[in-house]
Amino acid sequence: MSIVCGTDFSERSRSAIAVAGALASRLKVTELWLVHVLDPATRSLDSAAHEAVRTAALKRLAEEAARLAAELGDTSLRVHPAVLLGSTSDTLLEFSEQKQAQLVVVSSEGHRASSVYRVGGTSERLAQAARLPVLVVRDGGPLEAWAKGERPLRLLLAVDWSRSCEAAIRWVKALRASSPVDVVVGYVYNSGFPGEGPARYGLPWRYPIVERDPEAEALLIRDLRARIGELGGQGDVVVRPQLGVGRLGDHLLELAEAERADLIVMGTHHRRGLARLSSVAAVTLHHSRTAVAIVPAPETALLAPEEVPSIRRVLVATDLSPHANSAVPFGYALVSERGGEVYLFHVRGKDEQAKSEIDLAAQLRSLVPLRGVPPSVVTRTEVVQHRDAAKAICQAAERLGVDALCIASHGRAGIERAALGSVAEAVMRESRRPVLVVRPLPA
Repeated sequence: MSIVCGTDFSERSRSAIAVAGALASRLKVTELWLVHVLDPATRSLDSAAHEAVRTAALKRLAEEAARLAAELGDTSLRVHPAVLLGSTSDTLLEFSEQKQAQLVVVSSEGHRASSVYRVGGTSERLAQAARLPVLVVRDGGPLEAWAKGERPLRLLLAVDWSRSCEAAIRWVKALRASSPVDVVVGYVYNSGFPGEGPARYGLPWRYPIVERDPEAEALLIRDLRARIGELGGQGDVVVRPQLGVGRLGDHLLELAEAERADLIVMGTHHRRGLARLSSVAAVTLHHSRTAVAIVPAPETALLAPEEVPSIRRVLVATDLSPHANSAVPFGYALVSERGGEVYLFHVRGKDEQAKSEIDLAAQLRSLVPLRGVPPSVVTRTEVVQHRDAAKAICQAAERLGVDALCIASHGRAGIERAALGSVAEAVMRESRRPVLVVRPLPA
Protein backbone atom coordinates (compact mmCIF):
# COMPACT_ATOMS: atom_id res chain seq x y z
CA MET A 1 0.00 0.00 0.00
CA SER A 2 1.13 3.55 -0.63
CA ILE A 3 0.36 7.25 -0.23
CA VAL A 4 0.29 9.63 -3.20
CA CYS A 5 1.03 13.32 -2.70
CA GLY A 6 0.39 15.81 -5.50
CA THR A 7 2.60 18.88 -5.69
CA ASP A 8 2.82 22.02 -7.84
CA PHE A 9 6.09 23.05 -6.11
CA SER A 10 4.41 25.88 -4.20
CA GLU A 11 4.99 26.56 -0.50
CA ARG A 12 1.55 25.07 0.24
CA SER A 13 2.59 21.90 -1.57
CA ARG A 14 5.70 21.66 0.60
CA SER A 15 3.43 21.58 3.63
CA ALA A 16 1.39 18.78 2.01
CA ILE A 17 4.58 16.81 1.28
CA ALA A 18 5.69 17.14 4.90
CA VAL A 19 2.29 15.91 6.11
CA ALA A 20 2.27 13.02 3.63
CA GLY A 21 5.73 11.93 4.70
CA ALA A 22 4.95 12.12 8.41
CA LEU A 23 1.67 10.20 7.89
CA ALA A 24 3.41 7.53 5.81
CA SER A 25 5.94 7.02 8.57
CA ARG A 26 3.31 7.01 11.33
CA LEU A 27 0.93 4.64 9.50
CA LYS A 28 3.76 2.27 8.50
CA VAL A 29 3.23 2.82 4.78
CA THR A 30 6.15 1.56 2.72
CA GLU A 31 5.83 3.75 -0.40
CA LEU A 32 5.23 7.46 -0.89
CA TRP A 33 4.82 8.89 -4.37
CA LEU A 34 5.49 12.59 -5.00
CA VAL A 35 3.61 13.44 -8.18
CA HIS A 36 3.69 16.54 -10.38
CA VAL A 37 1.25 16.76 -13.30
CA LEU A 38 2.38 18.79 -16.31
CA ASP A 39 -0.13 21.00 -18.06
CA PRO A 40 -1.53 19.38 -21.25
CA ALA A 41 -0.40 22.51 -23.11
CA THR A 42 3.16 21.23 -22.94
CA ARG A 43 2.17 18.79 -25.67
CA SER A 44 2.43 21.71 -28.10
CA LEU A 45 6.17 21.98 -27.38
CA ASP A 46 8.67 20.18 -29.57
CA SER A 47 10.07 16.95 -28.18
CA ALA A 48 13.30 18.49 -26.92
CA ALA A 49 11.55 21.31 -25.06
CA HIS A 50 8.97 18.92 -23.61
CA GLU A 51 11.69 16.60 -22.36
CA ALA A 52 13.54 19.55 -20.82
CA VAL A 53 10.41 20.59 -18.89
CA ARG A 54 9.82 17.02 -17.75
CA THR A 55 13.45 16.55 -16.69
CA ALA A 56 13.41 19.80 -14.69
CA ALA A 57 10.24 18.75 -12.88
CA LEU A 58 11.63 15.29 -12.17
CA LYS A 59 14.81 16.85 -10.75
CA ARG A 60 12.82 19.06 -8.38
CA LEU A 61 10.75 16.07 -7.24
CA ALA A 62 13.92 14.05 -6.62
CA GLU A 63 15.27 16.91 -4.49
CA GLU A 64 12.04 17.04 -2.49
CA ALA A 65 12.14 13.26 -2.04
CA ALA A 66 15.74 13.34 -0.83
CA ARG A 67 15.03 16.20 1.58
CA LEU A 68 11.97 14.44 2.98
CA ALA A 69 13.80 11.11 3.40
CA ALA A 70 16.57 12.89 5.30
CA GLU A 71 14.10 14.66 7.58
CA LEU A 72 12.13 11.52 8.38
CA GLY A 73 15.06 9.18 8.83
CA ASP A 74 12.72 6.25 8.09
CA THR A 75 14.67 3.64 6.15
CA SER A 76 11.56 1.50 5.59
CA LEU A 77 9.80 4.27 3.63
CA ARG A 78 10.66 4.53 -0.06
CA VAL A 79 9.93 7.94 -1.63
CA HIS A 80 9.42 7.93 -5.41
CA PRO A 81 9.10 10.89 -7.83
CA ALA A 82 6.68 10.79 -10.78
CA VAL A 83 5.97 13.35 -13.51
CA LEU A 84 2.70 12.89 -15.42
CA LEU A 85 0.86 14.72 -18.17
CA GLY A 86 -2.84 15.55 -18.32
CA SER A 87 -5.71 17.04 -16.35
CA THR A 88 -4.37 17.40 -12.81
CA SER A 89 -7.26 15.92 -10.82
CA ASP A 90 -8.11 13.12 -13.26
CA THR A 91 -4.48 12.15 -13.83
CA LEU A 92 -3.61 12.18 -10.14
CA LEU A 93 -6.67 10.08 -9.33
CA GLU A 94 -5.94 7.53 -12.07
CA PHE A 95 -2.31 7.22 -10.92
CA SER A 96 -3.40 6.76 -7.29
CA GLU A 97 -5.77 3.97 -8.24
CA GLN A 98 -3.07 2.24 -10.27
CA LYS A 99 -0.75 2.30 -7.27
CA GLN A 100 -3.57 1.09 -4.99
CA ALA A 101 -2.94 4.07 -2.74
CA GLN A 102 -4.68 4.19 0.62
CA LEU A 103 -4.57 8.00 0.70
CA VAL A 104 -4.08 10.98 -1.62
CA VAL A 105 -2.65 14.16 -0.08
CA VAL A 106 -2.92 17.56 -1.78
CA SER A 107 -2.73 21.16 -0.64
CA SER A 108 -5.23 23.98 -1.07
CA GLU A 109 -5.38 27.65 -0.20
CA GLY A 110 -9.16 27.46 -0.15
CA HIS A 111 -11.62 30.23 -1.07
CA ARG A 112 -12.52 31.44 2.39
CA ALA A 113 -11.76 35.05 1.43
CA SER A 114 -14.34 34.99 -1.34
CA SER A 115 -18.04 35.55 -0.71
CA VAL A 116 -18.87 34.06 -4.11
CA TYR A 117 -19.10 30.28 -4.54
CA ARG A 118 -16.73 29.75 -7.46
CA VAL A 119 -16.12 26.53 -9.32
CA GLY A 120 -13.87 24.36 -7.11
CA GLY A 121 -10.14 24.03 -7.66
CA THR A 122 -8.06 20.93 -8.25
CA SER A 123 -8.21 19.72 -4.65
CA GLU A 124 -12.00 20.02 -4.53
CA ARG A 125 -12.53 18.27 -7.86
CA LEU A 126 -10.18 15.49 -6.76
CA ALA A 127 -11.88 15.01 -3.39
CA GLN A 128 -15.35 15.00 -4.95
CA ALA A 129 -14.45 12.41 -7.60
CA ALA A 130 -12.06 10.12 -5.72
CA ARG A 131 -12.98 6.58 -4.73
CA LEU A 132 -10.26 6.57 -2.06
CA PRO A 133 -9.57 8.91 0.88
CA VAL A 134 -8.29 12.39 0.01
CA LEU A 135 -6.63 14.69 2.53
CA VAL A 136 -6.73 18.38 1.60
CA VAL A 137 -4.09 20.26 3.61
CA ARG A 138 -4.44 23.94 4.50
CA ASP A 139 -2.32 24.36 7.63
CA GLY A 140 -0.16 21.26 7.80
CA GLY A 141 1.54 22.12 11.09
CA PRO A 142 -0.87 20.34 13.49
CA LEU A 143 -1.06 17.22 11.31
CA GLU A 144 2.70 17.03 10.93
CA ALA A 145 3.25 17.52 14.67
CA TRP A 146 0.73 14.77 15.47
CA ALA A 147 2.26 12.34 12.97
CA LYS A 148 5.68 12.97 14.54
CA GLY A 149 4.27 12.18 17.99
CA GLU A 150 4.68 15.74 19.29
CA ARG A 151 1.02 16.35 20.23
CA PRO A 152 -2.46 14.78 20.01
CA LEU A 153 -4.59 15.55 16.98
CA ARG A 154 -7.98 17.24 17.49
CA LEU A 155 -10.37 15.93 14.87
CA LEU A 156 -13.98 16.71 13.97
CA LEU A 157 -15.77 13.61 12.65
CA ALA A 158 -18.90 14.65 10.74
CA VAL A 159 -21.59 11.97 10.84
CA ASP A 160 -25.16 11.43 9.69
CA TRP A 161 -27.49 8.43 9.47
CA SER A 162 -26.51 7.37 5.94
CA ARG A 163 -23.96 4.80 4.76
CA SER A 164 -21.75 7.59 3.40
CA CYS A 165 -19.94 8.13 6.71
CA GLU A 166 -19.23 4.45 7.53
CA ALA A 167 -15.82 4.52 5.86
CA ALA A 168 -14.97 7.83 7.56
CA ILE A 169 -15.66 6.29 10.98
CA ARG A 170 -13.34 3.38 10.22
CA TRP A 171 -10.66 5.75 8.93
CA VAL A 172 -10.73 7.64 12.23
CA LYS A 173 -10.39 4.34 14.11
CA ALA A 174 -7.24 3.60 12.12
CA LEU A 175 -5.78 7.00 13.01
CA ARG A 176 -6.52 6.50 16.72
CA ALA A 177 -4.85 3.10 16.62
CA SER A 178 -1.57 4.72 15.52
CA SER A 179 -1.37 7.74 17.86
CA PRO A 180 -3.59 9.79 20.25
CA VAL A 181 -6.50 11.51 18.52
CA ASP A 182 -9.16 13.53 20.35
CA VAL A 183 -12.42 13.18 18.43
CA VAL A 184 -15.36 15.57 18.37
CA VAL A 185 -18.35 13.82 16.78
CA GLY A 186 -20.34 16.50 14.97
CA TYR A 187 -23.91 16.22 13.73
CA VAL A 188 -25.90 19.15 12.35
CA TYR A 189 -29.69 18.97 12.65
CA ASN A 190 -32.61 21.25 11.90
CA SER A 191 -35.62 20.94 14.21
CA GLY A 192 -37.84 22.23 11.41
CA PHE A 193 -37.14 19.17 9.26
CA PRO A 194 -39.42 16.11 9.54
CA GLY A 195 -37.97 13.51 11.88
CA GLU A 196 -35.43 15.89 13.42
CA GLY A 197 -35.21 17.44 16.88
CA PRO A 198 -38.07 16.70 19.31
CA ALA A 199 -40.21 15.26 16.47
CA ARG A 200 -37.72 12.43 16.05
CA TYR A 201 -38.47 11.17 19.55
CA GLY A 202 -42.14 12.09 19.82
CA LEU A 203 -41.42 14.80 22.40
CA PRO A 204 -43.73 17.80 22.81
CA TRP A 205 -42.64 21.10 21.28
CA ARG A 206 -41.43 23.35 24.09
CA TYR A 207 -38.92 25.59 22.31
CA PRO A 208 -38.79 27.54 19.03
CA ILE A 209 -37.06 25.68 16.19
CA VAL A 210 -34.03 27.99 16.54
CA GLU A 211 -33.50 26.98 20.19
CA ARG A 212 -31.99 23.76 21.52
CA ASP A 213 -34.17 21.23 23.32
CA PRO A 214 -31.97 19.71 26.08
CA GLU A 215 -34.03 16.51 26.33
CA ALA A 216 -33.97 15.91 22.57
CA GLU A 217 -30.23 16.62 22.40
CA ALA A 218 -29.53 14.21 25.27
CA LEU A 219 -31.28 11.46 23.31
CA LEU A 220 -29.47 12.51 20.14
CA ILE A 221 -26.09 12.28 21.89
CA ARG A 222 -27.00 8.76 23.04
CA ASP A 223 -27.87 7.72 19.48
CA LEU A 224 -24.76 9.33 17.97
CA ARG A 225 -22.56 7.42 20.42
CA ALA A 226 -24.26 4.22 19.30
CA ARG A 227 -23.82 5.32 15.66
CA ILE A 228 -20.03 5.54 15.86
CA GLY A 229 -19.56 2.62 18.27
CA GLU A 230 -16.25 2.09 20.02
CA LEU A 231 -13.53 4.09 18.29
CA GLY A 232 -10.77 2.36 20.23
CA GLY A 233 -7.24 3.70 20.33
CA GLN A 234 -6.16 6.69 22.37
CA GLY A 235 -7.78 10.07 22.97
CA ASP A 236 -11.02 11.64 24.18
CA VAL A 237 -14.36 11.33 22.38
CA VAL A 238 -17.11 13.93 22.79
CA VAL A 239 -20.40 14.28 20.90
CA ARG A 240 -21.60 17.71 19.78
CA PRO A 241 -25.03 18.02 18.13
CA GLN A 242 -25.24 21.36 16.32
CA LEU A 243 -28.62 23.01 15.80
CA GLY A 244 -28.68 24.83 12.49
CA VAL A 245 -30.97 26.57 10.02
CA GLY A 246 -29.62 26.85 6.50
CA ARG A 247 -26.73 25.06 4.80
CA LEU A 248 -25.49 22.19 6.95
CA GLY A 249 -21.92 22.70 5.78
CA ASP A 250 -21.81 26.26 7.18
CA HIS A 251 -22.86 25.03 10.63
CA LEU A 252 -20.34 22.20 10.46
CA LEU A 253 -17.60 24.75 9.83
CA GLU A 254 -18.83 26.85 12.77
CA LEU A 255 -18.54 23.75 14.97
CA ALA A 256 -15.02 23.06 13.69
CA GLU A 257 -13.99 26.63 14.53
CA ALA A 258 -15.57 26.47 18.00
CA GLU A 259 -13.87 23.15 18.78
CA ARG A 260 -10.52 24.30 17.31
CA ALA A 261 -10.33 21.20 15.15
CA ASP A 262 -7.06 20.47 13.33
CA LEU A 263 -8.82 18.24 10.81
CA ILE A 264 -12.37 17.61 9.59
CA VAL A 265 -13.13 14.04 8.50
CA MET A 266 -16.30 13.24 6.57
CA GLY A 267 -17.84 10.96 3.98
CA THR A 268 -19.39 12.00 0.70
CA HIS A 269 -22.42 11.16 -1.43
CA HIS A 270 -20.45 11.97 -4.63
CA ARG A 271 -23.05 14.47 -5.80
CA ARG A 272 -22.58 15.90 -9.27
CA GLY A 273 -23.73 18.97 -11.18
CA LEU A 274 -25.89 21.58 -9.45
CA ALA A 275 -26.59 19.24 -6.53
CA ARG A 276 -22.92 19.60 -5.60
CA LEU A 277 -23.50 23.26 -4.65
CA SER A 278 -25.56 22.17 -1.62
CA SER A 279 -23.33 19.19 -0.76
CA VAL A 280 -22.04 19.34 2.81
CA ALA A 281 -18.68 17.98 1.66
CA ALA A 282 -18.42 20.57 -1.14
CA VAL A 283 -19.25 23.49 1.17
CA THR A 284 -16.79 22.23 3.78
CA LEU A 285 -13.97 21.74 1.26
CA HIS A 286 -14.55 25.14 -0.29
CA HIS A 287 -14.68 27.26 2.86
CA SER A 288 -12.78 25.36 5.56
CA ARG A 289 -9.87 27.09 7.27
CA THR A 290 -8.42 23.76 8.35
CA ALA A 291 -7.49 20.46 6.73
CA VAL A 292 -10.30 18.26 5.41
CA ALA A 293 -10.25 14.50 4.77
CA ILE A 294 -12.94 13.10 2.47
CA VAL A 295 -13.37 9.35 2.91
CA PRO A 296 -15.80 7.91 0.33
CA ALA A 297 -17.84 4.78 0.90
CA PRO A 298 -17.32 1.92 -1.58
CA GLU A 299 -19.50 2.38 -4.65
CA THR A 300 -19.74 -1.25 -5.73
CA ALA A 301 -20.15 -3.06 -2.44
CA LEU A 302 -21.16 -2.51 1.14
CA LEU A 303 -18.47 -2.38 3.76
CA ALA A 304 -18.14 -5.72 5.50
CA PRO A 305 -19.50 -5.37 9.05
CA GLU A 306 -16.85 -5.18 11.74
CA GLU A 307 -18.81 -7.25 14.25
CA VAL A 308 -22.16 -8.92 14.88
CA PRO A 309 -24.56 -6.34 16.36
CA SER A 310 -25.79 -6.93 19.88
CA ILE A 311 -29.57 -6.76 20.30
CA ARG A 312 -30.22 -5.91 23.92
CA ARG A 313 -33.32 -3.72 23.70
CA VAL A 314 -36.40 -4.59 21.63
CA LEU A 315 -39.76 -2.87 21.16
CA VAL A 316 -42.71 -5.14 20.39
CA ALA A 317 -45.77 -3.28 19.11
CA THR A 318 -49.20 -4.84 19.44
CA ASP A 319 -52.81 -3.69 19.19
CA LEU A 320 -53.67 -6.48 21.66
CA SER A 321 -55.43 -8.55 18.99
CA PRO A 322 -54.58 -12.29 18.91
CA HIS A 323 -52.76 -11.87 15.61
CA ALA A 324 -50.69 -8.85 16.72
CA ASN A 325 -49.83 -10.59 19.99
CA SER A 326 -48.09 -13.34 18.02
CA ALA A 327 -45.11 -10.99 17.60
CA VAL A 328 -44.41 -10.92 21.36
CA PRO A 329 -42.52 -14.25 21.63
CA PHE A 330 -40.30 -13.24 18.69
CA GLY A 331 -39.37 -10.04 20.48
CA TYR A 332 -38.11 -12.07 23.44
CA ALA A 333 -36.29 -14.43 21.06
CA LEU A 334 -34.24 -11.49 19.73
CA VAL A 335 -32.71 -10.73 23.14
CA SER A 336 -32.45 -14.44 24.02
CA GLU A 337 -30.14 -15.48 26.86
CA ARG A 338 -27.85 -12.48 26.52
CA GLY A 339 -30.29 -10.46 28.59
CA GLY A 340 -31.72 -7.03 27.96
CA GLU A 341 -35.05 -5.24 27.84
CA VAL A 342 -38.27 -5.91 25.97
CA TYR A 343 -40.75 -3.03 25.66
CA LEU A 344 -44.34 -4.15 25.07
CA PHE A 345 -45.85 -1.13 23.33
CA HIS A 346 -49.49 -0.30 22.62
CA VAL A 347 -51.14 2.67 20.90
CA ARG A 348 -54.53 3.24 22.53
CA GLY A 349 -57.40 2.92 20.07
CA LYS A 350 -60.64 4.91 19.97
CA ASP A 351 -62.60 1.99 21.45
CA GLU A 352 -60.27 1.84 24.45
CA GLN A 353 -60.95 5.25 25.92
CA ALA A 354 -62.82 3.70 28.84
CA LYS A 355 -59.87 1.50 29.74
CA SER A 356 -57.24 2.90 32.08
CA GLU A 357 -53.57 2.88 31.21
CA ILE A 358 -53.00 0.56 34.17
CA ASP A 359 -55.46 -2.00 32.76
CA LEU A 360 -53.86 -1.85 29.31
CA ALA A 361 -50.39 -2.24 30.82
CA ALA A 362 -51.64 -5.30 32.74
CA GLN A 363 -52.91 -6.76 29.46
CA LEU A 364 -49.50 -6.24 27.93
CA ARG A 365 -47.76 -7.96 30.84
CA SER A 366 -50.09 -10.94 30.50
CA LEU A 367 -48.51 -11.57 27.08
CA VAL A 368 -45.06 -12.41 28.49
CA PRO A 369 -44.27 -16.03 27.51
CA LEU A 370 -44.61 -18.49 30.40
CA ARG A 371 -41.39 -20.29 29.54
CA GLY A 372 -38.09 -19.45 27.93
CA VAL A 373 -37.66 -15.90 29.26
CA PRO A 374 -34.44 -15.77 31.32
CA PRO A 375 -34.30 -13.66 34.50
CA SER A 376 -31.78 -11.37 32.79
CA VAL A 377 -34.54 -10.08 30.46
CA VAL A 378 -36.55 -7.17 31.87
CA THR A 379 -40.08 -6.49 30.60
CA ARG A 380 -41.37 -2.91 30.41
CA THR A 381 -44.69 -1.63 29.11
CA GLU A 382 -45.75 1.62 27.51
CA VAL A 383 -49.18 2.83 26.42
CA VAL A 384 -49.58 6.04 24.40
CA GLN A 385 -52.37 8.00 22.72
CA HIS A 386 -51.65 8.90 19.09
CA ARG A 387 -53.71 9.26 15.93
CA ASP A 388 -50.98 7.63 13.79
CA ALA A 389 -49.99 4.23 15.19
CA ALA A 390 -46.98 3.74 12.88
CA LYS A 391 -45.54 7.15 13.69
CA ALA A 392 -46.05 6.56 17.42
CA ILE A 393 -44.20 3.23 17.18
CA CYS A 394 -41.26 4.74 15.28
CA GLN A 395 -41.02 7.70 17.66
CA ALA A 396 -41.08 5.39 20.68
CA ALA A 397 -38.32 3.27 19.14
CA GLU A 398 -36.16 6.38 18.77
CA ARG A 399 -36.96 7.72 22.24
CA LEU A 400 -36.24 4.39 23.93
CA GLY A 401 -33.14 3.76 21.83
CA VAL A 402 -34.08 0.18 20.95
CA ASP A 403 -31.88 -2.03 18.81
CA ALA A 404 -34.80 -3.52 16.88
CA LEU A 405 -38.58 -3.46 16.51
CA CYS A 406 -40.90 -6.45 16.24
CA ILE A 407 -44.41 -6.24 14.81
CA ALA A 408 -46.93 -8.61 13.25
CA SER A 409 -48.35 -8.06 9.78
CA HIS A 410 -51.93 -8.99 8.92
CA GLY A 411 -50.80 -9.93 5.44
CA ARG A 412 -53.60 -8.09 3.69
CA ALA A 413 -53.41 -7.62 -0.05
CA GLY A 414 -55.18 -5.87 -2.89
CA ILE A 415 -58.20 -3.65 -2.21
CA GLU A 416 -58.39 -4.61 1.47
CA ARG A 417 -54.81 -3.48 2.01
CA ALA A 418 -55.36 -0.22 0.13
CA ALA A 419 -58.50 0.55 2.12
CA LEU A 420 -57.26 -0.37 5.59
CA GLY A 421 -53.58 0.43 5.21
CA SER A 422 -50.82 -1.45 6.94
CA VAL A 423 -49.20 -0.31 10.17
CA ALA A 424 -46.41 -2.86 9.71
CA GLU A 425 -45.66 -1.59 6.22
CA ALA A 426 -45.62 2.03 7.42
CA VAL A 427 -43.26 1.10 10.26
CA MET A 428 -40.91 -0.66 7.83
CA ARG A 429 -40.96 2.39 5.57
CA GLU A 430 -40.43 5.03 8.28
CA SER A 431 -38.30 3.27 10.90
CA ARG A 432 -34.62 4.14 11.17
CA ARG A 433 -34.03 0.91 13.09
CA PRO A 434 -34.18 -2.78 12.09
CA VAL A 435 -37.69 -4.23 11.97
CA LEU A 436 -38.70 -7.88 12.32
CA VAL A 437 -42.11 -8.49 10.74
CA VAL A 438 -43.94 -11.63 11.84
CA ARG A 439 -46.09 -13.00 9.03
CA PRO A 440 -49.47 -14.65 9.80
CA LEU A 441 -49.86 -18.43 9.71
CA PRO A 442 -51.90 -19.67 6.77
CA ALA A 443 -55.59 -20.33 7.47
